[in-house]
Amino acid sequence: MRKLFLFSVLVVVAGLMTSCLEYREPQYTPRIYRSTFFVNPQFKNDTLVSFKDTLSLSYDNEEDAYVLDSVFLGDTIMFVGIFDAVVNNLVAVEMKWDTTEMDLWYLTTTDIDKALLKTDTVGNCICTMRFKPGYTSVRFPIYVAPKERDYMKLKLSVESDSDFPTNFVRIDFPVVEAPVTKDE
Repeated sequence: MRKLFLFSVLVVVAGLMTSCLEYREPQYTPRIYRSTFFVNPQFKNDTLVSFKDTLSLSYDNEEDAYVLDSVFLGDTIMFVGIFDAVVNNLVAVEMKWDTTEMDLWYLTTTDIDKALLKTDTVGNCICTMRFKPGYTSVRFPIYVAPKERDYMKLKLSVESDSDFPTNFVRIDFPVVEAPVTKDE
């Protein structure tokens, strides 16, 4: 009888402890994707209608960065940044660049503006967009234009509320002088 009572108490305690366990959503590392890199894009009614060229991208293990084909001074490069927290909540997207190397600007949509909690800009070379809870991904066009020859470096980061909160990618843009044509 005593063994039955002790076994019953253990079953009840185990049941109570199991019911107190917190249910947790799956945890994923947030991801950064990008579209094709377009050089000097032309739009009509928010639709890409022409572009001068596209750039290919390769990964440099030593630099831990993606490297694009060379771009010319005077070019404008556009790509769509896609920041995805998978099933977790998106917390922030950050863009860092050197203002002596390049100009950077981005366009948001009405949907992104609704999702934004606030945007912080530090010295016009770090832009952090913080999002309200409930959003898992955003996408928007990012434009860069070189200011000098050598390299432009852009670091994109995404933060989520998962156990793997941040992820980043660095993109290097080699910049060269535009060739002089005979017509000039």
